[in-house]
Amino acid sequence: MAKQNKTAGAPPVTVESMEDQIRSLAYQLYCEGGYQDGRDTEHWLQAEQQVLTRGKTHLRRVV
Repeated sequence: MAKQNKTAGAPPVTVESMEDQIRSLAYQLYCEGGYQDGRDTEHWLQAEQQVLTRGKTHLRRVV
């Protein structure tokens, strides 16, 4: 049986939870940007990049 590395108490990352994180961060960026319309794609992509980068950093520490 293969040994699995898991972080104690850390919930598994799902596509839904990642999307929720991106959505929340994109909204935060929208608010911080002065509620300017027309930048939704920019905010989404920036949030997506930050969430994915956090995930990679977390994986490096776990493995």
